[in-house]
Amino acid sequence: MGNFSDQLQKTYESLSKDSAKKLRGKAWEKYLQLGLPTKKSESYQYVKLPLITQGQYCFSSSHEIKTIDPYVLPECKNSVFVFVNGTYSEELSRTKEIQDKIVSMPLSKAAISYSAFLNNQWNESVKAEKDPFAFLNGALHLDGLFLLVPPDCILDTPVQILHLVNTGTIPTIVQPRLHLFAGKNSESSFIFQTKEVVPKFGTNPTLLGINQVYELTLDENAQVKTTQISDPLQGWHLDAFRATLKRASRLKNICSTSGSLTTRHDYRIRLVGEQAEVDLKGIAKLEGKKEAHTYVFIEHEAPHCRSNQEFRAVLKGVSRSSFEGKIYVHPDAQKTEAYQLNNNLLLDDRSIAYSKPNLEIFADDVKASHGATVGQLDPEQLFYLKTRGFSHEQAQEILIEAFCSSIWM
Repeated sequence: MGNFSDQLQKTYESLSKDSAKKLRGKAWEKYLQLGLPTKKSESYQYVKLPLITQGQYCFSSSHEIKTIDPYVLPECKNSVFVFVNGTYSEELSRTKEIQDKIVSMPLSKAAISYSAFLNNQWNESVKAEKDPFAFLNGALHLDGLFLLVPPDCILDTPVQILHLVNTGTIPTIVQPRLHLFAGKNSESSFIFQTKEVVPKFGTNPTLLGINQVYELTLDENAQVKTTQISDPLQGWHLDAFRATLKRASRLKNICSTSGSLTTRHDYRIRLVGEQAEVDLKGIAKLEGKKEAHTYVFIEHEAPHCRSNQEFRAVLKGVSRSSFEGKIYVHPDAQKTEAYQLNNNLLLDDRSIAYSKPNLEIFADDVKASHGATVGQLDPEQLFYLKTRGFSHEQAQEILIEAFCSSIWM
């Protein structure tokens, strides 16, 4: 771990004089106070920390990606922002369809041009943040992306945030960072997608680490829909999703992952304005030795707000998943509605699912519930489908798809 810490220190010193040095400095100071998580850190107890902290890594952004065509979604062909090995690439991005509607620029430029936006968001984030890896991202990212959806702007086209990773033969950590501001009465939709690009010379045999952060602020009555799609990776993946919702704003997020050697999705949502709503959903479909872990913390700080969580996992082989979710209702957050559900489907006796939903409520006029299930496919349902002419494999697939379908509704 000492070697890993030395690498972090050297990387910070090499980056600490750019235009975002004040922001980096605050993040680095908080990281030093917290230190790296250990086996005793409750929110990381199921994550393979030695896989992350005991390696020799490069923090470079070099790559050999010349075209993004195979990875761009058809509906986003002219509305895609591209990160390559954690660094925002203006050269590869294609924004013809939305460039006159929203403001976009590298985070290094936004630190100068939109310093008020960023400083306010950053200061609030630093106060609320508890994750040392999120602070490391803030201190060590090479260059991120700043997006501003102006007030009253309605984006008819979804925007793709495409993360391409091509690290060659050197073990590498990449650290994408996105700051998104959705203005008053705006409507927008974003698709976050992570793709590992295998070099032409063969399968990448080295360890890849992704430590990414999304910071979202939704102004009054803004509506934002986000979709996270993560393909299987040859390494580890830490994803921190942060959002602050003001009065009557609405956020819906759906996460789909196939896991990695160890994957962790960390959500921290603050409902700070009355009538704000957040809907978080996720599905993990894991095979072999893949893992996926979800940690959710939703703070109800204002009255008349609503939150909903629904996370599901389908596990085969010796795969593992975990879910830990907390709903925290402040004393002033009367008339809160908060719901939380975690369902797990085990297809193999060797697979393991951990679940820990919980509530902390300090208001007396609240509707809230939480629950969790862990089970297998129903033999009677399988038998019924097989009597209708489906093979055993087909019957299994139908039931699995039915189990997953509610996430996409």
